[in-house]
Amino acid sequence: MKKTNLIIICILAFVFIYQGCKKNDTPPDAGNTMDDMIAPDGFTFETTQDVPMTINMPNSIDFSDLRSRFDVYTSNPNNGGKLITSGSFDENGKFTGTLRLPIILKEITVVTLAGTVVIPVPESSFKEDGVIINFGDDYGYLPPDTLEPGKKAEQKFDYYITGTRDITSTSLIGNGDFETNDFGSIYYWSTSHPVDSRWYFTTYRNSMARYNDAGNFVVRTPLTQSGNNYVGGTTQMIAASAGDVITISADIKSIGNTNRLYSWLYLIPVNSSGNALAYYNVQYYKPSNSWTNKTLVATMPSGTVQVNVLLWANDYTANASVYFDNVVVTGPVTDSDGDGVDDELDDYPDDATRAFNVYYPNETDFGTFAFEDLWPGKGDYDFNDLILDYQFKSVLNSTNGLVEFFTDYSVRAIGATLINGFALSIPGDPTNVSSVTGTSITQSYLNLNANGTEQGQPNTVIFLFDNAFNRIGSSGSSFINTVQANEYVVPVNYQLHVSYTNPVTNAGAAPYNPFIVVDEIRGQEVHLAGEVPTALVDQALFGKWADDSDPATGKYYQTANNLPWAIDLPVKFDYPVEQVQIINSYNYFQAWGESGGSTYQDWYGSASGYRNNDNIFSPPQK
Repeated sequence: MKKTNLIIICILAFVFIYQGCKKNDTPPDAGNTMDDMIAPDGFTFETTQDVPMTINMPNSIDFSDLRSRFDVYTSNPNNGGKLITSGSFDENGKFTGTLRLPIILKEITVVTLAGTVVIPVPESSFKEDGVIINFGDDYGYLPPDTLEPGKKAEQKFDYYITGTRDITSTSLIGNGDFETNDFGSIYYWSTSHPVDSRWYFTTYRNSMARYNDAGNFVVRTPLTQSGNNYVGGTTQMIAASAGDVITISADIKSIGNTNRLYSWLYLIPVNSSGNALAYYNVQYYKPSNSWTNKTLVATMPSGTVQVNVLLWANDYTANASVYFDNVVVTGPVTDSDGDGVDDELDDYPDDATRAFNVYYPNETDFGTFAFEDLWPGKGDYDFNDLILDYQFKSVLNSTNGLVEFFTDYSVRAIGATLINGFALSIPGDPTNVSSVTGTSITQSYLNLNANGTEQGQPNTVIFLFDNAFNRIGSSGSSFINTVQANEYVVPVNYQLHVSYTNPVTNAGAAPYNPFIVVDEIRGQEVHLAGEVPTALVDQALFGKWADDSDPATGKYYQTANNLPWAIDLPVKFDYPVEQVQIINSYNYFQAWGESGGSTYQDWYGSASGYRNNDNIFSPPQK
């Protein structure tokens, strides 16, 4: 550690050199200061976590040509969940990747062709091996049986399933809600019956029946007496062809004792001779007394001309019953551009080079970068020298390659007088960038390639601007939107657009590695704690004055107390007013930092007692 008097002398010298960055107002009585705060080694003040995720789709689906789609939301999209990311599966029906998520997120919802999984987020982090989802664990491939089956348990995720993907295309099934009282009868499920949008009850061992369930019509198994049992179902035939991807979903529940109640959804492809070619099914043993949605999806085999859609039950419990409702059957996949993604799921159905939009922090919200600009000297820790709001939209192709990305951004505040630039360092060959638009380059301290990337960099470095004042709607004035009494400047919105010549698979996750260049001195880069500098950083600044970086150990941009010069928030951050340390604006920032991020992970929230509102900048009301 450096001696205190040496640090003070060096900081005073640094501030004298950079007179334009000194604070002109006398700060209010702050109480605790950041000098009293010591964060544990290795903690880099991250508000997000990178979570490995693996999704395995059912073996019943042929992914030779199909890529399909999954979506990840902040919560159930039917209840306001916001889209975070999307992607596709490989030829084996598998996705392996990483999600960047706010640590405070309580759950995510993963929506696929095979169903929807809600995944609770533990208090601190996901499991060490990440999220692993195995759709199809409860799938079967044997025909309906008149004998009591093995008690195959529910699909054993560590998570739980709810519903299926919202389907906008027309269902292939008729009378899926059973509101029309038009039913036929056949002896057994395999007895020939036509494609006529009608359900047929099997009668060889009693029969299901339509039932008025408090104003909602369903079909259900009969209420058998002790010693009796029911085995059978209701079936409808639909037209289909080989290679069609057919999906069935239905709501299932029970009444009475569920101990020996079994239910299934079946898709049974049939050839021109009426013979069954396969028996795809999903079992729901001991159905809940509340409605639960089940989904089954399969690719129809060679020779398919029809598909028997079958609701089946084995009921061995007296005075109990299995109920079915809201049957939806969809297919086949329509893929106009031939990229393997169903038109209904493709954000670009007529463009084979693009398929999905991926967002960060999510599809509607902005995040915020907040910087101190006196590095390697100690800042005043109001984290408002540059406040930049951002939202990323990345465009992926059907094999999850990055084709282009858009960054909507605005400079919301500048709590300094230095001319600072802002850039992103992104893994990948800079010569693969085809174009960069939406930037502001007005100064002379940068050298750029013709494609808009910075020269002399092995990775892709893109400057959004080289003078923050030119991006806030004011040129030359200082302390913009950080002093409450000063005139407010309305931030201006801009959009960065970066296109690649060839899709990129190793770019990492947005928001990548953001940094500022201080006062037009190219080598003076300020990054988030723990992030590596670019090739053009001035290495002599590491370990100087307040900086305690150690490239040999991977420690970057932290003090001896492990404090940072920049933070990234996955929300639009309400930043401190001029010269008030963040520790005195947010009452639990210190507790969060000193705990290594294990407590008060939502320190930047607005819950009662979290904020000192007098110390947080508030824009004028419209």
